[in-house]
Amino acid sequence: MEKAHLYEALYLVNHGIDEAVRGVQRLKKSPKLFMEAYHKSMAGLERRRSMINLQFMLEMRKLEEIDESYFNEEFNVWLSDEPLTNEEICRLMRGVERERKLEGKPPLVQFLPRGKGTKKAPKKAEGVHSPAK
Repeated sequence: MEKAHLYEALYLVNHGIDEAVRGVQRLKKSPKLFMEAYHKSMAGLERRRSMINLQFMLEMRKLEEIDESYFNEEFNVWLSDEPLTNEEICRLMRGVERERKLEGKPPLVQFLPRGKGTKKAPKKAEGVHSPAK
């Protein structure tokens, strides 16, 4: 969910490293730059790029696996011909509210504390009748 900005950030990192590599290649043409410094610079940049990409992909894989199992379960619930139970509806709504809270959005639903029953209907006053129409 909303992962495009992460991939865009990785793209920007890789693009920045590409720019740095091009800059080092241009410096290589300078007669005063030693080849050892050039090779160390290129190797260092590429090493950092590979470490960043590898770590990012490992983290994203974990997130994608979590999302895959969550959405697979949710997908199967919605495909069922059986109506959702009250417990399933509450579980889904709690998940929605948890996501909204993480995003800093106000709640859509307020849940009663667990264990409390439903509110009782107010008692009608004795002897008072509604006007007939």
